[in-house]
Amino acid sequence: MAGTVVRDEPKYEEFTLRLRKTPGLPGEIDMGGAGPLLERLTPGDEVTVTLWRGYAVAVRRGGTVQNTADTPEGEAMFVTAVILALISAGVFLLHTGGSALVRARTWARDGIPAVLAVRAKWAAGSALCTLPAFLLADLSGLGPAAGVAAWCAMVPLLHRYLRRRFSRVHGRHARPLTARSPMR
Repeated sequence: MAGTVVRDEPKYEEFTLRLRKTPGLPGEIDMGGAGPLLERLTPGDEVTVTLWRGYAVAVRRGGTVQNTADTPEGEAMFVTAVILALISAGVFLLHTGGSALVRARTWARDGIPAVLAVRAKWAAGSALCTLPAFLLADLSGLGPAAGVAAWCAMVPLLHRYLRRRFSRVHGRHARPLTARSPMR
């Protein structure tokens, strides 16, 4: 190792590890933060650099390991959450578009049904369910599969809540949900 640069100022941060010229390794590595390893290193220390797909993702000295700014840790959770949110929007648009094609004459004569607003709320709520689902999965340390499982548990609960909230006429003589409910 050739040296380190640690600048932690209010408007400028730099946490760089400079390596000796070694084939296959970059000359500088952005460490993303000072601790736990970068702040303890001195010029001449031997370090082990972990490469993944051409990127330096971790640096180790002895038993201390520090991830770099290029580590893919957490990316799988983020990508899965974004995909589930996009699936929610896509399913809503696909279903609404299909309904519009099938019922175009009815909608033109009677107007756009109010159930589309409820379905839009369900789609938006399903997309927002990714936040608590993946927060729980991240805190538990179980990974993206646990986030998907939590999301799959939350979406039917949201659907049930929206059915109860918006499908009934409020009042003493409210009509119960029928088999041809607009939410099905």
